[in-house]
Amino acid sequence: SCFRQKQVDRLAQLLPEVLATCRANDYGFLWTRPTLVGAADERVFTPLLLMAIRNSWESDYATSLLDALNLSRVELHPGYQLRVQTLGSFRVWRGDEPIPPNGWKRKSARLLFQLLITHRREMLDREQICEALWPEVDPATAQQNFKFALNALYSVLEPTRKAGAESAYIVRDGAAYGIRPYADLWIDVDQFLKELKAARGDPDRMERALALYQGEYLPDARYETWAIAERERLAMIFLENADRLIERLLEEARYEDVIDLCQRMLAQDNCWERAYRHLMIAYHGLGDYGQIARVYRRCVQTLREELEVDPAPETKVLFRTLSANG
Repeated sequence: SCFRQKQVDRLAQLLPEVLATCRANDYGFLWTRPTLVGAADERVFTPLLLMAIRNSWESDYATSLLDALNLSRVELHPGYQLRVQTLGSFRVWRGDEPIPPNGWKRKSARLLFQLLITHRREMLDREQICEALWPEVDPATAQQNFKFALNALYSVLEPTRKAGAESAYIVRDGAAYGIRPYADLWIDVDQFLKELKAARGDPDRMERALALYQGEYLPDARYETWAIAERERLAMIFLENADRLIERLLEEARYEDVIDLCQRMLAQDNCWERAYRHLMIAYHGLGDYGQIARVYRRCVQTLREELEVDPAPETKVLFRTLSANG
């Protein structure tokens, strides 16, 4: 409460003493994980730790606590982690509190955040942003739209932030804006790619990684040109890795798992022909020969309607072979 009420003098008395007591008695867990006697969300204390470091109040100990939270490079913190889902649907949480669809105040604020998230490893010039979000309006109107969208975004992401104060999530450098480096920000895409990298050669870990891909990237921004490249990149990563995993699952005769994953692949790209072949092999393994024919017919119809081509010779030969065996 002293921190929220900006009682700096009171904090100068209490915080060093509390930190010293925790250090002496090995109570660091009270700062780094939820406890019954502490906070339900340990990140509520992060602004206090940053304050302690800035004021040299048990700064070495405070730094070690931030290290334990993997927040040692954070510069500003609102007391919660921002969690962002972009795959399959777009949702954002401030800690455990979801931002409802009507909580964005302006559609442009949501789109601005999605744009910055998409380009989170670079800074975007104000003109670039205006061109991406308002390509059909005159520059003066676009600049005004950007100002309104940015102010709304600030208030959505950090409701208690004072006007004019720096944001823990959005950084400005002259006329350029971007996601603040090392902000306490969890994004499902980053987790998906991290898990895939760690799962090389491990089918179980690969399954868990692919489960993070819940659908296409930013589906509510499907017609925004700035999201297309990232959407296609992530879809290809999912499809290629799912394809490789299916080969392992077939070797292990895990036919039901193959069918589930193939259906997810075809929901993402109904012209991914290898998925149809995998499906036919899986149904053959289960002895469901009627499904083999249905999968083949679906493949033929989809490829003709979408691409105006016939199935590859490999697909035709596989169908004939499995049908004959059946």
